[in-house]
Amino acid sequence: MLARRTLLGGAVALSMTRPGFAQRSGVADLMPRFWPVYDSARHEPVEARAKAIVVGYFQPTLDVQQGAGIGRVDLARWLAIFDPVADEVRRLSTAFPGIWREQVERFGRQLPDATSDAPVTIMLSFLNFDARVRLWGNRLALFVGLDGVVHIHGRGADLAVLLDHESFHLYHHQVNPSLILPGGDTIWLGIWKEGLAVYACGVLDPGRSRLQILLGDRELAAITPDLLRKIARELPPVLAATDGQTRARYLSYGYRGDIPARSGYALGLAIVERVARGRGLGELARIPAPEIETLVRSEIAAIAG
Repeated sequence: MLARRTLLGGAVALSMTRPGFAQRSGVADLMPRFWPVYDSARHEPVEARAKAIVVGYFQPTLDVQQGAGIGRVDLARWLAIFDPVADEVRRLSTAFPGIWREQVERFGRQLPDATSDAPVTIMLSFLNFDARVRLWGNRLALFVGLDGVVHIHGRGADLAVLLDHESFHLYHHQVNPSLILPGGDTIWLGIWKEGLAVYACGVLDPGRSRLQILLGDRELAAITPDLLRKIARELPPVLAATDGQTRARYLSYGYRGDIPARSGYALGLAIVERVARGRGLGELARIPAPEIETLVRSEIAAIAG
C-alpha cells in the first residue's frame, strides 16, 4: 500500500510490495487521468498540488507505479522540473498513441516474427526513466515515462531509436526464454542485452549515427578503445553480480563516477559487433544464456588485452 508523508520538500514514499499481474495486453494510457489532476491544482501551493497528485494519480494507479519500479518521489522537486516542460509532455502525450502504432508496424516489417501483445503503459516516470522493460507479475511489460523522455532527450525528441531499443528487448525475451535467470539479470547478461539492443537499432535504423543508436549519449559515443579496455579489465570479478549497486555502475543512467554512465551499453555493442559475423538479428536474439555468458566473458577478456 501507499505510505505517504507530506513534508516541506513534498516527498512521497511508495512501498514496493510486488503486485500480481492483472493488466491486459495492449496499450494503457495513464496520461488522461493525470492531466485533469495537474490542471485543476496548477495554481495551488506545492503541498496542495502534491496531495492532489497522490490522491488523483498515484493511488488509483499504484499497481502500475510499482510494476514500473517507481519508488520514492520528491514531488516538489519534480514539479519544479516538470512545469517548464509540461507543454511538451502534453504534446507528446497527445501524439504518442499514433507514434507507437507506427513504430509497431515498422518494427513488424523488419522482424515479422515479433508479436506486439506485451502490455505497454504510457505514463509519468517522475524522471526515473524514459522507457524501460520490466518483468511485471509473470510477463514482460514496457513502461514509457513521457516526462523522462522529455527530460532526457529534450523537446522534439526523435523517438524512433528509443522505441526500437525497448521493442527489441521485448522481442529478445519473446524469442529467448532462457534470458529469465532465477536470480535475476547478471552483469554479463545485462551487458549483452543492452549491447544487442543498441546493435539492433543500427540494423533497424540504418540511417542513424552511432550517437543516435546510443540514445543520444555523447559520452558513450565518445568512449575510446583505451577506456573500453579499462572497463573490461575491471569487470571479470563482478560479471555474475545481480545487486543494484554493481549494476548501476555499468547499466544505469543515474551513475556518477570515474566511467560514463551506462558504459555497459557501449561495451555490449563492441562485443556484439565482434561476434555478429553476418548473423541476423533473429539468430543473435536466440543465442541461449549459457552461450551468451561464454561469449561475453571471452570477448571481455579479448578487449581487456
